Amino acid sequence: MEQYVFQGIGFAVHLVAAVVWIGGLASLVVGLRPALNRAIVAVDERDRVWAAIHRRFVLVASLAAAILLASGFMMMTADPHFKGFGDYSNAWSKLLVVKHGLFVLMLLVLLALRKPRDAKAERDLVDISLMLGIAVLVVTGLLTAIE
Repeated sequence: MEQYVFQGIGFAVHLVAAVVWIGGLASLVVGLRPALNRAIVAVDERDRVWAAIHRRFVLVASLAAAILLASGFMMMTADPHFKGFGDYSNAWSKLLVVKHGLFVLMLLVLLALRKPRDAKAERDLVDISLMLGIAVLVVTGLLTAIE
């Protein structure tokens, strides 16, 4: 029983971190960006506000990424589909490699967002990160569907 509680808490922490990171990206792109574009007409002022929002978001997303890394490692090694590091003999392990590759790409984009850039480059990086995050969620759905 204790094992299930521990795994359940780990799973919940993992999901919350994913929601914070990927959901935050979706909120930026779908909600906040259009609202700011309408509310702040002056491009320079809007870009200044965006830069401040992105800096704050990078901090939150970095914490979420660290939590995802730790909780994901625990969940991976506890999963009965996991056959060991370097063993890709089942479909689950192969899909997990794809998920990890997408996660690494998201981390690289997150690192790129730490450096100040022009506003368009920042928006493009946020868009790319959201697309990668959606791909991670699709692969995660496939992973959970494997019996």
